[in-house]
Amino acid sequence: MDEKGVWRDSQLNIGYDHNGIRWLSFSFRSTTYKGQSSFKAYEKYQKWESLIRSLVKDLPPDSPLRSMYQTSEFWKQVMMEIVAVSSAIYGLVLSMLICILAVAVFTGHVVLLLITVVTMIGLVSLVLAIFFWAGWELGAIEAMSLSILVGSSVDYCVHIVEGYLLAGKNLPSESGSSVRKWRAGVAVSHIGTSVVSSALTTIVAAIPLTKTILVPFSRFGQIVAINTSVSIVYALTACVAFLGLFAPAKFTNSTRSAVKMVAAMVAFVGILFLVLFIISRCGIDIPAPNGEDLFPK
Repeated sequence: MDEKGVWRDSQLNIGYDHNGIRWLSFSFRSTTYKGQSSFKAYEKYQKWESLIRSLVKDLPPDSPLRSMYQTSEFWKQVMMEIVAVSSAIYGLVLSMLICILAVAVFTGHVVLLLITVVTMIGLVSLVLAIFFWAGWELGAIEAMSLSILVGSSVDYCVHIVEGYLLAGKNLPSESGSSVRKWRAGVAVSHIGTSVVSSALTTIVAAIPLTKTILVPFSRFGQIVAINTSVSIVYALTACVAFLGLFAPAKFTNSTRSAVKMVAAMVAFVGILFLVLFIISRCGIDIPAPNGEDLFPK
């Protein structure tokens, strides 16, 4: 913008002192659309960076222009949004991996682990869907709550699975299907009252927080109440149904089974990172939590 308040498409600025020219700047208006998503805008940023690198590569080694770079106020907004979203996603994924590893050690059986993971993914998806239906945007509170949702959502399901494992100490002399249903019923009768009481106290404690004037506290209270309600419903319905249908009938946990599951989870995480590395080398940028590439080229 010039001194008359009129936007110019381009402008050249020169800084100099008694020793000569010290810097050059060339500002212009590009065709990058500011209404697009941050990840689409980040692709434009990568193209500009590639252009700068190609220009610098063709310059002589002693050229002062080799220190050139490009910048924009819009790039700062893009990077902040990418970091916020990426950090929320990475926090959610990391929480899920930690929970899966802990559940794998605790259960010691792949079917019980799958039941827990499927239940956890289902209730987290439903909570996120409620966020969307309520018209909530992915702000700071929602982003920080995502990692908390995973840990708190798996809690009630794991307690039900624990009751199922404890019921295996005194098995009846029946067939597999009948044993599974019996163990699921014993799990609910043994631990159901405790988890329901825990969920109710958490919801009741979160209700006053939803009435606060400060929006972050109010939103966090709403998230806790919603997540707890969905978690207890999933634990007493979907999780119990899965245990009665698919859980191992005669299985009892042991140190050997826990070690096997830990080894399997370590292998799974290694394969996952290998796949992501291969994808990044195929030209697909995978942003890290800080906004940079997860695997720098």
